Amino acid sequence: MKVVVCGSRPDGHAKVILDLFVGGSDFEIVGLVDDWPQNADRKIGSLAVIGKVADLPALAAAGVEGVLLGFGAAPGRKTVVRAVEEAGLALPTLVHPSAHVSSSATLGAGVQVLPRASVGPGARLGQGALVNTGAIVEHDANVGDFSVVDPGAVLTGRVSVGQAAEIGSGAVLIPDVVVGSGAIIGAGAVVIRPVAEDETVVGVPARPIDRA
Repeated sequence: MKVVVCGSRPDGHAKVILDLFVGGSDFEIVGLVDDWPQNADRKIGSLAVIGKVADLPALAAAGVEGVLLGFGAAPGRKTVVRAVEEAGLALPTLVHPSAHVSSSATLGAGVQVLPRASVGPGARLGQGALVNTGAIVEHDANVGDFSVVDPGAVLTGRVSVGQAAEIGSGAVLIPDVVVGSGAIIGAGAVVIRPVAEDETVVGVPARPIDRA
């Protein structure tokens, strides 16, 4: 499949995706896509930025078949996923061989499960969700569309995370906790209470802080 990678940081998630999932027979990388003008000259190895997200229809007409999400932040994932859909392109789901994904888990289009991550029975990962290195999404947990679970975070049983939320590295969410859409859970936080939409919580136990 001919694909482009959305994202161009040579020290970021795009580099990780290229290192982990590209190079076999599944994907032929055509180039990188990035909306920031200051990134137009970026390269990752021999791969250069060849357009913006708005250029996806033209790239599809030129033979591109799919897009790999190459940025690790939750904001912006929805916009890119919708643009991919509108361009009629595929959004491959990527699961690293060292990750464990239960046969009864459900993975949406564009999900990425990185090395040594674990996704338990009955878990659901929404469209474009990212479960990063060593993270655990336990049984019957739900990770909403476009949300990101950072390295080493643990979502215990029946946790529910809304859309476009970010769970920081090493955070722990106890069973049945509900995290609202757009929320941010700080690194190392222990979440024992519900987190409202667009709220940021940090600490042990996790408490709200202002984003300013």
